Amino acid sequence: MKLRSLALAALAFAAPFSISPTHASADSTCYPEWKIRQTGYAGCSGTALLSPGNDTRVNLLMLLHDRHGSVGVSNVPDYDAYYNERRRSEAEPFNFPYFAGLLGAGRRERDDGGDFPWGTRCMSNQSGSAAFIAAVGAAKRLNGAERATLAAARSAMNPQCSGEETARAMAEVAVQNVTSKTGKAFAAYLIGAAAFYDGDFVGARAAFSGIGKTGDGWLDGAVTYMTARSALNQATESAFSEYGDLRKEGGDRALLAAAGNGLRAYLKGWPNGEYAVSARGLLRRVYWLGHDRQKLLNEYIAQFAEKDAGKRNISLADMVQEIDIKLFGELGPDDTRDPELLAVIALREMRYYDEEGRLDSEKGPISRASIETMRGLFAGKEELFAYLLAAHAYYVEKNPAAVLKLIPANASGAGYLGYSRQLLRAVAMDEAGDAGARAGLIAALNAGKLPFQKGTGELALALHLERSKALDLVYAPGSPIRDVDIREILLRYAAGPALLRARAADRTAVTAERNAALYALLYKQLAHGDYAGFVKDSALIPANAKRITADDYETPRFSEVAIFNWAGSKDFVCPSLRATATALSANPKDPRGQLCLGEFVRLHGMDPDFYGVTEYLDGARGKDELGGASTPFPGKRFSRLAAYKAIIANPAAGADNRAYALHRAIRCYAPSGYNGCDESEQPVSVRKAWFQQLKREFPTSPWAKKLDVYW
Repeated sequence: MKLRSLALAALAFAAPFSISPTHASADSTCYPEWKIRQTGYAGCSGTALLSPGNDTRVNLLMLLHDRHGSVGVSNVPDYDAYYNERRRSEAEPFNFPYFAGLLGAGRRERDDGGDFPWGTRCMSNQSGSAAFIAAVGAAKRLNGAERATLAAARSAMNPQCSGEETARAMAEVAVQNVTSKTGKAFAAYLIGAAAFYDGDFVGARAAFSGIGKTGDGWLDGAVTYMTARSALNQATESAFSEYGDLRKEGGDRALLAAAGNGLRAYLKGWPNGEYAVSARGLLRRVYWLGHDRQKLLNEYIAQFAEKDAGKRNISLADMVQEIDIKLFGELGPDDTRDPELLAVIALREMRYYDEEGRLDSEKGPISRASIETMRGLFAGKEELFAYLLAAHAYYVEKNPAAVLKLIPANASGAGYLGYSRQLLRAVAMDEAGDAGARAGLIAALNAGKLPFQKGTGELALALHLERSKALDLVYAPGSPIRDVDIREILLRYAAGPALLRARAADRTAVTAERNAALYALLYKQLAHGDYAGFVKDSALIPANAKRITADDYETPRFSEVAIFNWAGSKDFVCPSLRATATALSANPKDPRGQLCLGEFVRLHGMDPDFYGVTEYLDGARGKDELGGASTPFPGKRFSRLAAYKAIIANPAAGADNRAYALHRAIRCYAPSGYNGCDESEQPVSVRKAWFQQLKREFPTSPWAKKLDVYW
């Protein structure tokens, strides 16, 4: 939601953008999906492949980069900045702010704490001051004293955009001794500028309008520009609701007309003037506030086509952000004839789901016939049009054979479109069962030169190798898949015991990968009942393995192999984990062994829950996601509650064991009343019965004495 104060504060910017885009933005709570077939909106799951699931801003920025070779510095706020700064992977799907910063010339962090805060009219004070002083110095009809007075008065102007109207009063006093005709014109301009920075736009317009023609080129242009700018700011004051959204009626029509006419007059009289670029940007704001969608669209198209970056008031990266906020969500395929915009709109219309993740069954994705009607608009952009048809065949029709007909076998080329053509063909070959798919995927991977291309290629190849049951090739010497996250995801979710054991024992592998493999191996052996295997493979735990300290945020929990050196517990007496596993290897139903394994799981946060370590090892993965193949570890996963119930029902389990099992089974529901031990549910009546049984059969047990309630 935009705040009204932010909307008003942004008046100084020719093309401001707000905090959160409304049609394609990424979300700070979003989790990336490691897959190529993105058919629904996925704000933080962008890939270097032009696709329906990409944030529309990502697709548009890739095409603009192809067009111009650069997109400029990004000012788009990145609310996942801390997370993104710790990224290890170029293969990991990304959000738009991160992509824009990496693809362009970096990201510029906004300074909101300075004297001239970002997003306020005061932003232009410093540059305006320099321009005014330079113009005063060059003016021919001013004497030295007047030049000094005017320059000093402008330098002293230090607006804070606080709403306190002090700058104008100070300016009026400061220029009292300026008496020449030209000097008075500059003084009047200074008074108007002071009123503008005070937020008195009515007073500013009056001051500027009273100056008239002076014959000084800079001053006449600046007066025209600032008169229009003041009218625009005045129109903006009533354009937004209290919640920060643009009103249906927009800004005041008369004021917007005055602003538009003034800006066009400036551009006509001073086409290469100091404020020409800003004036073009402010015209976009006029059209936006006036709901003049076609003129606004035409301005964006002109700016996207502009070859000279110096003639744009903001970078292409920021322009993409702006069009997304102000216009893009309202555009359909019939609204533009611009090929790049049409391509991005068509890709968006291929999505199966709406932006809230709901199946859009009423509308459905765009048809191939609808795309065919656009063919004539892609003259000179035939490869882009053919790619749209191929993307439709792949994502909507699910017809990989059609993709191979639409994209030739030798498809390649520079930029994101060329890469997308090559990779989409290789992915389609894979789905069609073509024997040349693997070679095609490797060729596409090696062709990647721009940000995220190689990583996306690695992801596509890794998915192929996983589905082909050839995971060992991911880790073979010379493997093109070097991305650390891809390799670890496959170890955690898809690798079998033999591969995990081999990676854990390979001293040529990096330590993090060895630890990830060993952790997954030992955890899954315990979780799936291979106790003898655990006893044997726990010998691979390095002698110097250490527990993670509280402030060690860089080491993932699923690499903390030292936890398997657990020495046991004293409250409920348990031997070491290795001794417990040894007992269970002899008798998998050993009550004490089951309880002690449960203690290890409980104390180390290994119960099945979304935030626990098990999510990184047992969490459900989509079949089309990396790591989504079925687990090669057989058997049902260990459940503390299932173990407790079996011991409760076993009279031969021993009084202490049964009392502790009752105690722990009840506490599975503490304190929320929801089961934290597994996915099953027991009614309150059963938990009450456990509580009563504990008190009745084991009244002297410390476990009965410690429990006064049930949940």
